[in-house]
Amino acid sequence: MKNPLFSKLFQGCYGLEEFTTEILAGVLRSNQALLDSFVNKVLGIEGDNFVVNTQHTYQDLTINMVFSNDETLCFLENTVQAVVKEQTAHMEKCQAFLLAEQQEYSNVYLRYCSKYYDVQPIKGIDFTQFRWTDVCTFLESYLENPLVSAFIDFIEENNMKGITELNTDDLVAISTLSDTLMKMDDCLDSVAAQFTMLFGYPSQGAPKKTLERLKLLVELNSYRMMKQDILSGGGGWSEITLCFDYEKLTGTSTHLAVWYWCDRAHNQYELLRDIFRQKKHIFSIQQGFLFEERPIGLRIIIQKPLTAFEKEPNQLQAIHDWFVKTLKVFRKFANKTPELNWNIPH
Repeated sequence: MKNPLFSKLFQGCYGLEEFTTEILAGVLRSNQALLDSFVNKVLGIEGDNFVVNTQHTYQDLTINMVFSNDETLCFLENTVQAVVKEQTAHMEKCQAFLLAEQQEYSNVYLRYCSKYYDVQPIKGIDFTQFRWTDVCTFLESYLENPLVSAFIDFIEENNMKGITELNTDDLVAISTLSDTLMKMDDCLDSVAAQFTMLFGYPSQGAPKKTLERLKLLVELNSYRMMKQDILSGGGGWSEITLCFDYEKLTGTSTHLAVWYWCDRAHNQYELLRDIFRQKKHIFSIQQGFLFEERPIGLRIIIQKPLTAFEKEPNQLQAIHDWFVKTLKVFRKFANKTPELNWNIPH
């Protein structure tokens, strides 16, 4: 890596999306002409003398990046591993707020940046979406700025830039894809009975559902089995997921991962967050524990690098055992929190 500045700083940061947002803002603030050009060419908005703020709060909304000048207000939401259905409700709230601000600002805009072709069904406002690869393409004209080069290196290291070429090594990897999927299926299917006993039958990625798992891999960068609506009450999405996670939140290795996710819009969100803070020790004593709180929800994660199993004499059995052990930690949290209205087997 040519410039490891941001990668070194990231070692102590658990939220890839938030960290990337902050360093992008820092890069843009380093040069007013760069900031204005980004707004003009990437966001597609005319004007100059823009300022950028991050994690700005408007009422109950937290916006990743806010670009503004005397006449213009633009909200930019950045994602790496967000599900469309998770993000859409938040984007619609952003739209409603921006439209209400038209009395103060002549021009209001909503923008969305994602790692994948993550189509958002937003209408009724000037809305455009783009990918991190588009951000990098723009910044490549400013490589003389050391912060820009460090940012691009960071994006590449975290596999957010996108595919630029297809070579012989890629074709060899594709040729082994079927065997790899079969092995991952064996691992997930081997714990399906324990998963069902603890949390109910998987609603997505159930045993023998290879095509469904493959679709989730393409959309979410993880090969998974999951159960949704584990918290009763509605209002938003909740799930427990068990997967091979390729998102690489904390490094370059593929991880085994188990997590709880709950939308901020869920009726039990605040109760879950408050109780988690009280019972955090159930998870924090486990190696690989992470907690993410995003504008759209929270995630409680335990993960382990796949490389940690390389020296195991029976790797598939070791992976099976880790998944089962970790699922029991998540069930222990549910058992210790009867205040939450869990939708899982008794």
